[in-house]
Amino acid sequence: MKILLITDLYPIDNSSEPKTIRDFALNWKRAGHDVEVIRSNFVLNSLIRKRKLFPEKIYFDEGIKLYNINCLTPFWFNVRKKLPKDFQIGAYDVVISHMPCGALCAMKLVGRCLAIPYVCSVHASDLKVITDKFYKKLFAKPLLRAYKRADAISARNAGFVEEISKLSPYAQNKTFVAPSGIPAEMIEPEGYFEEKTASKHEPLIISTVAKLIKRKNVDIIIDALNKADFDNYVLRIMGDGPEMSHLKGLVKKYNIEEKVIFEGEISRDDVLKKLRLSDLFILVSEGETFGVSYLEAASRANIVIATKGGGVDGIIIDGENGFTCSPNSDELAKLIDKVASLPQEEIRKMVFSLRETLIAYDDVAVSEKYLTKAFYIING
Repeated sequence: MKILLITDLYPIDNSSEPKTIRDFALNWKRAGHDVEVIRSNFVLNSLIRKRKLFPEKIYFDEGIKLYNINCLTPFWFNVRKKLPKDFQIGAYDVVISHMPCGALCAMKLVGRCLAIPYVCSVHASDLKVITDKFYKKLFAKPLLRAYKRADAISARNAGFVEEISKLSPYAQNKTFVAPSGIPAEMIEPEGYFEEKTASKHEPLIISTVAKLIKRKNVDIIIDALNKADFDNYVLRIMGDGPEMSHLKGLVKKYNIEEKVIFEGEISRDDVLKKLRLSDLFILVSEGETFGVSYLEAASRANIVIATKGGGVDGIIIDGENGFTCSPNSDELAKLIDKVASLPQEEIRKMVFSLRETLIAYDDVAVSEKYLTKAFYIING
């Protein structure tokens, strides 16, 4: 099958964009599909997000041809003129778009060519630009047209299915869930889980991994730890961002500097190494599309506290294989006390249960399921 993937969220030369969409593309390529990418990069968006601008040319990523195009706005441009003369949209078996910019670019290419199946993916960004007071004036109508034109719609988590169905009647009956996964080899063996859960650790090592921006709610974790009765812990904060000074101010205000370690921005390998030494992972962010960091923490036998109603709904089941919590420091404080008092056998059962869940979210398997579900809907 020849797949054309269109998105602005595809990294070039290890750039800072998340790797999740790239993971889908690489797994499709490894499964024998012919995959090409149009990286529809809108300059104003890149400047606002402080992303590096790359020259307009063809790049290659492990055998995947990538057309990088730069446009000032997502509306007034001719995407066809940005591509080589021999580019033929009809050569593809399916077009898949991710992110609002990808959807708008795909619509300009696919247009009224009904013979080409088109799959449009819904992320948190899509829902925001449809509903936000400022963005919806520009994006709502064209994005909803993309959903109407799409033969199938992939929602990046289970909660988005209901949300997009409310916003667009065209989404009903053609939307499926397309979560991310992690490589099977990343999941630690059973022996490691047995050894790590054999006894309680003191102090309790708590971790969070996030870009330090407001919606990640790392301040709520610090507030909750200040309110909790349990105080035999060390909190490791992995990440950097504009909230760093505010968070350090909170730590100083609560006089817990000796209990909180700011690791800064570290490599993924270093994150995984530190998660091996961690017991509890907490992230109660808002507007999360999926949250691979939850799965990575779980792969290292961490108990996981995730956002209630967030990107891992249906994966983290509250009280069974982890916990979910609203972004509220009082609620989180009570939950931290609960986790700290859990019998060791209950901790063991919980992390092993989540390990079994992880195995079903092998990244190769979820990538193939993505295409299987899409064509099940496309073919009626």
